[in-house]
Amino acid sequence: MTMRGRFTHARRVVGDLLNPKPPPQPSRADDLAAVLPLLDRAAFLQPEAEQIIHECAGPGKAAEDLARRGNAVVVAYWQLRRDLLPVEVSLADRSLKDDIRRLLLYHEWSVHEAVDCACSPQQTEKMAGARAQMHGLGAPGARLRALRQALTEEYAGLTQGRAENL
Repeated sequence: MTMRGRFTHARRVVGDLLNPKPPPQPSRADDLAAVLPLLDRAAFLQPEAEQIIHECAGPGKAAEDLARRGNAVVVAYWQLRRDLLPVEVSLADRSLKDDIRRLLLYHEWSVHEAVDCACSPQQTEKMAGARAQMHGLGAPGARLRALRQALTEEYAGLTQGRAENL
């Protein structure tokens, strides 16, 4: 190899190191395949979260195991948010990932606040009023279920089309 050929090769190598090609963007089906298991787990936790919030809303002293059960659900939602962080999605689906993160955070926060309010050793009138206003996960809970359903149907359509092309 001539000196000019070596210089050209070195320039290409250095150029590739300084300006690497961007990694390929995941497809919509890949994005959905990555987030759907997390949404499935989140939806699976919802009945238990609802039950805990309703128990926290009740008058009187909270059940002794309520804090333990509630904290287990809080940790489970936190783990889902943690598991969502490294999930790579395309630029087009970044807002979807952010929506899922916000819904998981809301679920985590709702259960945490309910348990914190119900299991506090000092019950005040303000806390009793807050407990009386607890009504479960509300609209964000329904939004998570609807999002999961819509994305599941979309994924089924995408993968069915892919399977027919094989």
